[in-house]
Amino acid sequence: MITLTLPKQGETLVFFGPPDSDAPSVTFEMHLAPGGKGPTPHSHPKQTEHFEVMSGCLVATVNGEQRRVEAGGEALIEAGAVHTFKNGSETDRVVCRCTATPALNLQWFLTEMAGAANRGGGRWDDASLLEVGYALNQMQGEYQLAGIPSFLQTLLANGLARMAQQLGRTKHIAPRPSSARLAGE
Repeated sequence: MITLTLPKQGETLVFFGPPDSDAPSVTFEMHLAPGGKGPTPHSHPKQTEHFEVMSGCLVATVNGEQRRVEAGGEALIEAGAVHTFKNGSETDRVVCRCTATPALNLQWFLTEMAGAANRGGGRWDDASLLEVGYALNQMQGEYQLAGIPSFLQTLLANGLARMAQQLGRTKHIAPRPSSARLAGE
């Protein structure tokens, strides 16, 4: 079991095994503090995500539409859908079981970004722009920020990745696992 905690974010991610980019899926638990927010709107062009709310209330925003998902409910995010989420309660934690299919490099990405966030202060927004750019460069084709055209995101991520390497800001980031699944595309 691998636990990632962002103390100032009030978020914990619990993975049930090591990263495996060739696995059919990756499943983890997400714990969000009352009022906690998830990531900036984004999409996964090659993955679906399934959220099963185990306790609390998750508010998922998918392609601009909000949906409240109470304990026992589920939300399916199709590949390519722009989405984000937050805890729908100001008083209770939300706990979700999340499954991304196929696994690809999502666990690696979240692990490395949690490390960057904790080095910066303990919230996702505290991660170094250079480290984020480097990781996004490694995730091209798997993770797309919403609101930034793909070509521009690629240019920015490539430039930030080069700067991060030149300035030694990648020394804390583990190499992205190679994937036979991605190599065979």
